[in-house]
Amino acid sequence: MGIVLSRLNHSIYSMKTILTILFVIFNVIHINAQTDLEIGSVYIKRAEQNYLDNEMSKARENFDKAITYIKEINESRVARIGTLLSYDIKDYTKAKILAKRYFELLPEKETDEYNEMLDLYVAIDDDLKKRELDEQRKKIERIKLEKEKRHLDSITNLWNLKSKDFLVSIDDIKAFNNYNVAIFKKTRKLGLIDDRGNVIIEANTYEHAIDHDGYILFTDDEIKPTRVFSYNLRTKVGYQLPSVTQFDEQAYDYGKIMLPRANGILVAYPTNTANVLVFDLNTKQFQSIRDKKELLKTLKKNDIIDKYNKDLQIKIEKNWFELGNTIGGGVHPLYNEGKTLHGFLSTSQGKIYTSDYYSHFGSYCDGKFEIIENGNNGWMDPEGLKFDSIPNESGSYSGNSKFVKVKPGQFKILHKTNGKEVLILRDKSILLLEDYIEKHTN
Repeated sequence: MGIVLSRLNHSIYSMKTILTILFVIFNVIHINAQTDLEIGSVYIKRAEQNYLDNEMSKARENFDKAITYIKEINESRVARIGTLLSYDIKDYTKAKILAKRYFELLPEKETDEYNEMLDLYVAIDDDLKKRELDEQRKKIERIKLEKEKRHLDSITNLWNLKSKDFLVSIDDIKAFNNYNVAIFKKTRKLGLIDDRGNVIIEANTYEHAIDHDGYILFTDDEIKPTRVFSYNLRTKVGYQLPSVTQFDEQAYDYGKIMLPRANGILVAYPTNTANVLVFDLNTKQFQSIRDKKELLKTLKKNDIIDKYNKDLQIKIEKNWFELGNTIGGGVHPLYNEGKTLHGFLSTSQGKIYTSDYYSHFGSYCDGKFEIIENGNNGWMDPEGLKFDSIPNESGSYSGNSKFVKVKPGQFKILHKTNGKEVLILRDKSILLLEDYIEKHTN
């Protein structure tokens, strides 16, 4: 029996101890909670005063501090200041939640403060609806813009794909002439192309070209050409000139080729020959003196030369020369022994233009020769009057196309029509990207 009583007393003692501990803990929690509410209340008062003083930043700072101590909003004044501060920064969702809490906690409904908060609640609700409408409008606009962008990207990609067919694969191009053609370069070779991109002469053989007076000459080498191709811009017909050996079996190459002239006469100075090459580009024939002996008789009779021998060599002031073909205007080249050029004899004036200053004479046309005087190209009439330039029948381009470099090895052709530029290639055309987009989006 004693043992039972002892155990019972021990149990009662333990229960009292637990209850005492729980009581202490509850009081501590209650005291702490009470302390937090009091601290939070101080920050709320500060926030309210900041709001009245229009110090919104400080008001929000104090309100946020208050909320860290007030775990749950159970006072209407706390909900009110929170509503006002949230509305000030346009946080309408939070402001509406706090406003609802305010009306739940306010015991009196017929006060000025209540009516003010009611007006504010309506304003919050209107602003929320307005924001929702704005967000919906922005969403619709964003969807529209995304759709337009996808459509624009689709059109742009299609144009990029189509425009690749309008690229011209060349490395460089010279200026177009009055016949709407230009010399172009591709892999170090030259060809001929028109202003719509039609290749007239492929760039696979010739490395040098001369465009003058309605003719274009293509040669396989600038210094020692052995192949010459002539293209007549007026007739649009081209052909390869005969081998220089048909002019002189001992000639190595065409040598120095002068400018072709409007009359179709071409002059060249082949290597290893004591004569000037004169070729008629229209008849495709080499030109020569018809009756050299009769010509020499006339020159001697007119005291242009002193004498001539059975080999038809001429003597002028104790020097013997070979008289070359006429290049027109009564001018003939004179050659020394060894096939070196001495100069040019003007049979109309009886004057010699020595080669140490006049290295070359070109064809005579429209009263003028092309000359190379002391290394410089120029023009001269039979009387010796000189000119810096003369009209070039090939002329300047007046068309509406221009070749624009896209990247190395590729050009595009812009052609102006009806005041607008389009891409063209041969018989095809396509609007430029901006106009293409406008056409396919309207």
